Amino acid sequence: MVVSLNYMFNPQSFLTAIMQITAQKQKMELDKLVIMTDVTRKTVEQTDIRAREGAYVTGMYLEGARWNWQAGLLEECLPGEMFCELPVVQCKAILVDKLEKNGVYPCPTYKTQQRGPTYVFTAHLRSKVPAAKWILAGCTLVMEVNE
Repeated sequence: MVVSLNYMFNPQSFLTAIMQITAQKQKMELDKLVIMTDVTRKTVEQTDIRAREGAYVTGMYLEGARWNWQAGLLEECLPGEMFCELPVVQCKAILVDKLEKNGVYPCPTYKTQQRGPTYVFTAHLRSKVPAAKWILAGCTLVMEVNE
């Protein structure tokens, strides 16, 4: 089962619910948890089971970069390519201390291309190059694209 995050009026509440369920099951403090994203190599059609932890989500597009499905990491976008749809992403709650910081770009996620007031959460995407490259490129995830 895959949830289309981009169809939700308030996607932050869905992600908070994931953290609340984890906090209750594992008897943790909610404010010590963060959403970790694990980008799979599957499409919605290939994902027919529920996630063991968290939830599988879809409906996010990369702007300023593209996703390499085979290698499972960020790459420079192709010439003329504005957006790249992300495969199914597993969102689960983990302790802030256990969040991987090396080889990861903390990518801001927004509802619309307007950015600022439409911020949802920070997705952690694997990358071989330093995060500074993606910051300078203006790389973000957006849930609503106007092509």
